Amino acid sequence: MISRGILTFITIIIVSALTFAACDVISEKGLEESLDAVPNVTLIQGAEKASVTVNSGTTSNFSLTLENVEWNTLISNGTRDGYCIAWKDPISRGNAIYDGVGVYSTAGDKHFESVNRLFGMKSALQKADPGITWREIQIAVWELLPFQKFDMNMPVNELPSYMRENGQPNFSKDKVQFIIDAVQGRSTAKTAAFSGLMNGTSSDGGSKTMCVIGTDENTQTVIVPCDETAFAYGGSEGPDFDGVAGSTDGGVSQDPFAHCFPDDEEISDTRWGWTNGKLGEGTYNFDLYAGAAQCNLSKGQFSGNVEVVYEGSTVTVTFTAADGTSFNQKDGKSETHLYVGSTKMPSSGAAPGQYPNNGDVISSSATEVVYEVTGVSGEIYVIAHAVMTGYEAPDED
Repeated sequence: MISRGILTFITIIIVSALTFAACDVISEKGLEESLDAVPNVTLIQGAEKASVTVNSGTTSNFSLTLENVEWNTLISNGTRDGYCIAWKDPISRGNAIYDGVGVYSTAGDKHFESVNRLFGMKSALQKADPGITWREIQIAVWELLPFQKFDMNMPVNELPSYMRENGQPNFSKDKVQFIIDAVQGRSTAKTAAFSGLMNGTSSDGGSKTMCVIGTDENTQTVIVPCDETAFAYGGSEGPDFDGVAGSTDGGVSQDPFAHCFPDDEEISDTRWGWTNGKLGEGTYNFDLYAGAAQCNLSKGQFSGNVEVVYEGSTVTVTFTAADGTSFNQKDGKSETHLYVGSTKMPSSGAAPGQYPNNGDVISSSATEVVYEVTGVSGEIYVIAHAVMTGYEAPDED
């Protein structure tokens, strides 16, 4: 919840003359009063009391840095592009800090369906029309969300100040309309060539779940793409499987190596993911799935593969990102994590950042990371975790 201390801090920011942009105009109401009601979004466990630093973005409306987020499968600490959803309401920029705010998932919220679809299509839209900038994306977000009525054809002087210049809008209405038509599946001359993408993104699989940042119990301010946390799945089910992949019976995998964390009675973790084993010497290839909540593959996104080669006392694990995706970069390194051991889970617990083999990387790029673990013996379990980004439409040959 946004506390009175935060409101005091915001007052200090105003007095200090930091940029108090917003989704534009400075309101006479307090921050808590100026925000609209949040619909059926879900508070993310581990992100209940985050800290967010707000700056203007270069490739988006905002650059938002999250801190104080504990490990979860939806959002992590770091800097990401952001957009606002309540265009009339104020939010400070210029290194403004909001402490103790919650982060919410929009998955399953019908109010955000169109916006989640937009961000699932964003890279392909900009590839189809390189002239689309963050301004057109932001305007489309306001047009698609129901919280505050927005009309891009309103009088120019009523537009947010950063959306007009010299008495004219500084965004393309035609490009905004193209975005909206594509998201909503309308057939126009411009979207006709885009129909293949629209057909491929009209389902939940083409959406990008957005996270709402900076809320109290009933209000919201800005959105960012949720992380796409991914785990290697050592089972035999396909991507359309609508059930628990990696089910277990008495702690024994039924699928054939994958153990779904919350389904295995020997694993005390309710968050989704898989440990894979027992594995003897040999070569194994596992699919990498992101966003497969409750270990349900039909909710997830195929994201690449993980090869495990166990030979002698050495285990070599290679993460390879799927076409159009890459591994999220954190502190200049690909964000992957590895556990290799004789028990299903490491003693450090399920948090990937604490896995004991994270330092065993021998080569790394945005699309391939290789680990080499030595001194291994006996049957093993492997947990391979990655944070994915991208999901661009692959180039056609």
